[in-house]
Amino acid sequence: MREFLAIEIEEYLKNNIQKTQETIKNTDSCKINYVKTENIHLTLKFFGEINDKQEKQIIKIIEKTIENYKQYTIKLAKIGTFPNINRPRVIWTGIKDKHNITINLIKELDNEFNKIGFKKEKNYVPHITIGRVKEIHNKQLLTDTLKELKNEYIGKLEIKSLSLKESQLTPDGPIYTTKREFKLR
Repeated sequence: MREFLAIEIEEYLKNNIQKTQETIKNTDSCKINYVKTENIHLTLKFFGEINDKQEKQIIKIIEKTIENYKQYTIKLAKIGTFPNINRPRVIWTGIKDKHNITINLIKELDNEFNKIGFKKEKNYVPHITIGRVKEIHNKQLLTDTLKELKNEYIGKLEIKSLSLKESQLTPDGPIYTTKREFKLR
């Protein structure tokens, strides 16, 4: 099983992200593999291939860790790129989390996941991938567009739960299935 831990994104936010994708797409400045609307999510931890025993350990860790977390709200804002705007490979929207709850949650989970053999995240930046740049036709136009979108406000996200998701790779792109949902208090 290929699994990851994520925060689901509400439909209206997915639609707002899709509008941002369209803005970039309409420049015709590059070839990008855009994340399908139904697959848009905020990844907290990618586990990769795991077995049943590891899945059970992961579930226990999540259940125990989230006992200390209440539902909270973040803002989806800012369009950015990895590794940077001059060499964009991944285009994403970031989050504004006034109390750093998301960062604290992922650090706490990451420490526990590390105890059962998963590598710790280095410099985790919470983000939602919009697309992956495959080929650039007009770098200046793409850079200008990304700069214009830099402070794009997508909307507020109420975080009520986390989802353990399975990723099945197909020729038409990944198919994500929710294996388990973990509700915050």
